[in-house]
Amino acid sequence: MVNESNKQMNYKGDKYYIQKVTNGHRDAFSSLVDRYKDNVYSLALRMCNRTEEAEEIAQDSFMKAFRSLNKFKGMSSFPTWLYRITYNTAISSLRTRKNQVLQLEDFPADATDFIQDNHNEQVAEIEYKRTILNFALQKLQPDDRAIISMYYYQELAPEEIVKVLGITKSNLKVRLHRARKKMEKIILKNQTRENMYYEQV
Repeated sequence: MVNESNKQMNYKGDKYYIQKVTNGHRDAFSSLVDRYKDNVYSLALRMCNRTEEAEEIAQDSFMKAFRSLNKFKGMSSFPTWLYRITYNTAISSLRTRKNQVLQLEDFPADATDFIQDNHNEQVAEIEYKRTILNFALQKLQPDDRAIISMYYYQELAPEEIVKVLGITKSNLKVRLHRARKKMEKIILKNQTRENMYYEQV
């Protein structure tokens, strides 16, 4: 049985598998799926914050990519093209349902909420910070979520992100700055509300 690390070591490059698929070897597309499935799912999950929906978006994105692979001209890298499909698919999915606004009770009070039998204080603090960031991320508009996710979580280069979103580099810089500021305000506002709540109890 071939493990994931061996698959990555034996990977022959995107162009090789794309050419195989377009020449009729449909099974070759599985190599592209294996290579990018985690990143595609991660982007979808950051945007919709629902596991099942993210899985559907990821699956739908790969299906769209497969059906349109003969139209891929290599003007951008394959992952950039694939992320754009994922982004558009996620946006469409989000538009079909009502936005569910996270409430105050969804905001973690402090790091002690995360301390369990198998967690030390340092791990609890890390999980607490991750949860706060995810809370703030989900309060943003989908476009802003995508920008934060691609830049900080996917670690895509600005040149790739502008191709995915179809915006200019200067526009990306402005929107990234604004999205960060929005997240900071959301975190500060909800931390203040948490403190006020516990003071009244």
